[in-house]
Amino acid sequence: MESSAFQLRVYLIVMTIIEISASSCSSNKQCVCFRVNGQLWAKCENLDLRTAPSFQSDVIGVSLANNELSTFPASLPVNIVYLDISGNQLKDIDQQSLTKYKYLRNLSISENSLLSIELGSFKDSSNLVHLDISGNQELTLEVVANISSDLRNSTSIRVLNFEKLQCTYGVSYIVKKYHTAYLKHTHLEELNLASNRINSLELGVLSELPKSLKLINLANNVLSFGLYIAEFGDMNNLVTMNVSFQSSFHQVQVKDFFIGCNDTRPVCTTLSENQNGNLVSYNRRYSSLMRPKNITIYMPPKLKTFYFHDNLYKMTLQDFAFTSVTKSALSKVYLQNNIIYQMNGPITGIQSVVYADLSNNFCSYISPRFFEDFRNLSYLDLSHNALGENLENDINGEIFQNLRNLNSLNLTRNRIVRLPTKIFRNLKQLEILNLSYNSLSEFTVPISHMTRLTHLDLSNNQISTMDKETRDILDVVAQENRLYVNLKSNKLRCTCENLEFMKWVTISKNIVFLNIDDYLCTFSNSSVIQFSNVELLQLMEKQCSSYTLVIVIMTSLIIVLLTITISRILYRYRWKLRYMYYVAREKYKHNVPRPDALEDQYYFDAFVSYADKDRIFVIELVKRLEKEFNLRLCIHHRDFIPGTGIADNITNAIHHSRKTVCVITSHFLQSYWCMFELNMARMEAIYSRNGENVLFLVALEKAAMKKLPFSFMDLIDSKSYIEFPEGGDKDEVTAFRSKLGDTFKFHDNEFRSADIMVDG
Repeated sequence: MESSAFQLRVYLIVMTIIEISASSCSSNKQCVCFRVNGQLWAKCENLDLRTAPSFQSDVIGVSLANNELSTFPASLPVNIVYLDISGNQLKDIDQQSLTKYKYLRNLSISENSLLSIELGSFKDSSNLVHLDISGNQELTLEVVANISSDLRNSTSIRVLNFEKLQCTYGVSYIVKKYHTAYLKHTHLEELNLASNRINSLELGVLSELPKSLKLINLANNVLSFGLYIAEFGDMNNLVTMNVSFQSSFHQVQVKDFFIGCNDTRPVCTTLSENQNGNLVSYNRRYSSLMRPKNITIYMPPKLKTFYFHDNLYKMTLQDFAFTSVTKSALSKVYLQNNIIYQMNGPITGIQSVVYADLSNNFCSYISPRFFEDFRNLSYLDLSHNALGENLENDINGEIFQNLRNLNSLNLTRNRIVRLPTKIFRNLKQLEILNLSYNSLSEFTVPISHMTRLTHLDLSNNQISTMDKETRDILDVVAQENRLYVNLKSNKLRCTCENLEFMKWVTISKNIVFLNIDDYLCTFSNSSVIQFSNVELLQLMEKQCSSYTLVIVIMTSLIIVLLTITISRILYRYRWKLRYMYYVAREKYKHNVPRPDALEDQYYFDAFVSYADKDRIFVIELVKRLEKEFNLRLCIHHRDFIPGTGIADNITNAIHHSRKTVCVITSHFLQSYWCMFELNMARMEAIYSRNGENVLFLVALEKAAMKKLPFSFMDLIDSKSYIEFPEGGDKDEVTAFRSKLGDTFKFHDNEFRSADIMVDG
């Protein structure tokens, strides 16, 4: 709070800085004399003086602070302007004490042992500008009435310091109108009533203070809410108001027990006035300010700074409305260190506020409507609260949505674990974002719209890395303005997965990482290393490159092994898989009749598989067999269904024939489809006929049998084949056909190869 209190001390400090040699100006050689701007000053502080020394007549300023004076000095220069007698043992001020010093402008008699100041003591002090009587706890506020009466006609007085005139421990006090009524016509600018255990102010005290008043200090009292609040609006020129430290705790000190706390001093009845009529008029005047659901508070139109911090009021900020007779000038509000556990609002009429400190209030909830009227707010401090859960649940970003002009946001120590993506969606003007001392494990909040961001504090969280998207966004933001990021005291990890993040932190150009030398990085084995270690990145790159190579080699090896294994399995069971595929495909075709719907599940007695170059022999053979043995045989030239795939036709023919006969020649072995038919018939015998031998080979060429694949050697060993008599006579050919025909008619499950064997 800006104040002119203790101006005399300021002057004397200036004298110590701008030392100008001067001859001795006092009878006490220990006093230090100075000339400043041609005027002579004397400093006689801390000399254990019991009486005041004499001074040259041209001395205009004297400091006798912190001595042992018990009476007011009577031999000071008559033209003295500045006098500081604070910290002495003065007992009283009477009407004669200041009579000689008519030019006195600044007087400090604070921190003495004053018991009284007589009425009339300051009646001749018409030039007095600054008066400080603070720290005299046995005077009580009743002395204010005498002083205000003496200064009633003063046009010079600007500052009155009445701080701590009541003892620290005692009953509370009510400031009456008669205490300050005579100041009404002065030009007073600063009034300090702090630390006086004031409980309330009588109606009329505030409204009848001088209109010139710019600063009022009511801090460190025990103010209760009362109707006097409605009088704030009458202080038309007030710039600063301080009502902080209400009901604060005070440390008990030994010296407090030696203060004669005189709370029973009689009031000055000669100066008191009957206020009953005024009370009625004020009640009528301000009853219109009350509304059913909230309160309208009239604020001084020129008030710029409002201090309401370090109070022990436990409350919720409801829908208060502030107004003034002209446009409000309020720009700074200090509400920190209170017990404001909820901020519901909305609080209206404060569009002019640009600075708001709401830190350390035990607050756990802010309504989405609370900041509706804070449209010009540029600085907001919400640190040291418990808003973590409240902010996490703000998934639509409603709490801060109206703060479009906010430049600085402090959310330190709010137990934040996670932030929703839309929480800062409208904060386009934000320059400083402080999220330190929370429990964030990641920072993925979109901030690409914050083109003016210059400081991002994420220190003392649980962050181990930042994903690439977040890093890219920060790089883009940093292109507009140099960005300062603080990641100190996070759980950064030195792992290969985190290598790109570590490189980004180390070599980033537009982003300055504050305190980077203090960053600690933890390896997977729990060892810790500082980022300032120049070998860290090289070590990580070396380890991760070898680790990557091992991963690539092992991955490739696994892929190759799996490929080989799967390929071998597929190759080994290729015919089985193909067979099962085509059988299943046929089964689920709706246009093919199912065998269980027929009386006989086999359409043909046998399917004859042959190469196209052997067609003439096979067709002739089939005609004779069908005619002589009344057989129905299937050959692809005649019986395959047009428009159906070859593989489907083959599978259907084998599946719906009792037997499959393969005419083996060199042409047969060279034909893909012939070998397909041979393998499909083999799979049919194994998986659909319960092992029944339904596959027979007819060897037209003996040499071709030797070229059969190894997997068909069991058919040769079991002699499940018949050889055509090459160059044989007619009887041998007839016998061949007869045996073959009997085979197709044979329905038993076992087939004796000897019965159909014909020697060449």
